[in-house]
Amino acid sequence: MRKNRAVTQEDVSICFYLPRPTAEVAEAVSLSLQTFVDVVGIRALGYYIGEDDEPRELDDGGWASIRTKIHHPVTPSVLLTADASYPEKIEFEYRGRDIHAPVFRRAPGTVCAVRFILPLSWLRAHGASRVRELALALAAPLPFSSGHAGLAVTGYLGVGSVTTEVVPQLVQYPGVDLMELDLVAWEIGTRLRVPHWMTFIGEPSLGAMGGVDVLRSQLHEPGTATEALDASRAVVTLGPEPLAGGPDQPLPAYRELARVLEPWAFHATRRPAGFPEDVFFKWDRRFLD
Repeated sequence: MRKNRAVTQEDVSICFYLPRPTAEVAEAVSLSLQTFVDVVGIRALGYYIGEDDEPRELDDGGWASIRTKIHHPVTPSVLLTADASYPEKIEFEYRGRDIHAPVFRRAPGTVCAVRFILPLSWLRAHGASRVRELALALAAPLPFSSGHAGLAVTGYLGVGSVTTEVVPQLVQYPGVDLMELDLVAWEIGTRLRVPHWMTFIGEPSLGAMGGVDVLRSQLHEPGTATEALDASRAVVTLGPEPLAGGPDQPLPAYRELARVLEPWAFHATRRPAGFPEDVFFKWDRRFLD
């Protein structure tokens, strides 16, 4: 937020968790990335992070390298970023894993994960309904077990004291998320990170809760919409736009959804670097306690 404007931003993050080996989801991830590029424009993503962790220009050769890397059969890691400073970053991140490889036997909750980031200026310029349409289009090809879209803080959160300085502001606005995608992808499995403005629910959770109609019957707050995407996937949207919450904005729909989905919810056992332990686990349950 403001104090760390140069290295973080509040934005809209759209994330999906894919409990299959990267070789089985790479093509779907590529399709979602192409959808993202078609909407934001190919010039919106000007750089990628190379093997040496240094930014490289995303020219035709760079795009060819990225497409090849997404299809790497073991552990592809892709980060594309805008040629813009915070808070105007548009980004794409993919964490792929061969989840059935022996190295992951001690981490049975490991999944592949993908995240798309839009700055708040994009939300203001195009409207929340356009963001929702984009999130649905990105979800369409992906075999996700869960996903979410909403307000979040992203950036260089693991560097120095950045996260420590952001947390006091973060806890005042429960509708704003903060996470390390790689950390969550190590242990989320098929559980749900809830709640967010949009919560995507796949199998096995959707079947375990009785399907879309049963879920819809338990959600009564005005503005909540529960929609079937197909026979095994659904999305719950909490109102017409993402909300930060706060003392004058209690977010009752978020609380209701958190209670209903708690049997299938994911609660992290590891906190992001710099997030005080005594604060993190309370914050993680902020819509329940």
